[in-house]
Amino acid sequence: MKRVLILAFENTVASTFTGPLDVFHQAGSLFNRLMGGKETPYFDVKLVSLDGKPFETRTGMRVIPHLSIEEAKQADLVVISSMASLRSERYPGAVDWIRGHADRGANIASVCTGAFLLAATGLLDGKSATTHWAFTDNFRKLFPSVNLRPELVITDEGQLFCSAGFTAGMDLSLYLVEKYCGSEVALNSAKVMVYDFNRASQSPYSVFRLLKNHNDTAILKVQVWIENHYSEKLNYSELATRFGFSKRTLERRFHAVTGVTPLDYIRRVRVEASKRLLEESNKSFDEITWEVGYGDGGFFRKIFVKETGLKPLAYRQRFRRAP
Repeated sequence: MKRVLILAFENTVASTFTGPLDVFHQAGSLFNRLMGGKETPYFDVKLVSLDGKPFETRTGMRVIPHLSIEEAKQADLVVISSMASLRSERYPGAVDWIRGHADRGANIASVCTGAFLLAATGLLDGKSATTHWAFTDNFRKLFPSVNLRPELVITDEGQLFCSAGFTAGMDLSLYLVEKYCGSEVALNSAKVMVYDFNRASQSPYSVFRLLKNHNDTAILKVQVWIENHYSEKLNYSELATRFGFSKRTLERRFHAVTGVTPLDYIRRVRVEASKRLLEESNKSFDEITWEVGYGDGGFFRKIFVKETGLKPLAYRQRFRRAP
C-alpha cells in the first residue's frame, strides 16, 4: 500500500486537498464495494498541516489534520494543496520538509498555487510546471528558471507533478492513481465520482487576460489598437511606424512589459476572438478564420489547437453557449 501525505494550509480552498484526499482514499475500494466486489485499497492517505493543529479553510470549514510535518516522515507521494500566500516564507519548515521527502525518493505533486511552494524548493528549476492561470505572471517573476506551461492542466517531470486550478487536483490525483495502479482502477475511480479526467489543457477555462498590468502608456496604446483591429491584415513594420517605433524597439519594449512579442499578442487576441465566435455563432471555422484576420484555415487550426489544446469542433461542442 502506497503512503500519501497531503499538505494543507489554513485559509485555503478546501477542494484542493479534499479532492485528492477523496480520490486516493476511495481508489480500489468504493467502486468495488458498489459493484459487490472485494475492497482493495491502494493508498494510506493522511492529511498533514504545518503544526498538526486544527485550522479553518477559506470558507470557514474547520479541518482536523492527521499529522504535523514533524510527524509525517515517510511517504511515497506528497501532495501540496493551494496556499493563501504565494510566498514560501509564510510556511516555515515546509520547503525543507518537501525537499527531504524528494531526497528520500517520494514523488511530489502540487495543486493550483501549491506549485509556488514546490518551486521554492528548487526542485523545478529547468523543469516544466503549471499553476492556476491567474497567477502565471507572479510565478514567472518569482521562478524564472522554471519552464511554466500555463496552458496545461498537468505537467509530469517523472518525480515531480503539477496541476492547474482547483479541480485540476482531481485530474492530477486520477492521473497518479493510473500511474500507480493502472488504467482500470483510475477509470473505475472516475466512474464512481462521475468525473471526466481526460483534460489536457486549462486554456478553454481561462478568461484571456490582456497583459496590461504595466505603466508603459505607449505600449498600452499599441495593445488597444491591436484589440480593435485584429481582423485586419497587420504588418509588423507598419504597426511600429504607426506608433513611432522602429520594429526592433517596439518588440523590445512590448516584450519587456508584457512578456510576449507583438506577434504573439496578435495571435492570442485572434485565438480569443475565434473562441468567442465558436461559442456564440454557427459560422464554420473557415469563416471564422477569415473573420479574425487569417487567410489559411489549416494554418490557423494548428495555432488554435496549440493555444487551447482542443480542435475547433471539440471546443465548440464543449463550450457552446445556450441561446
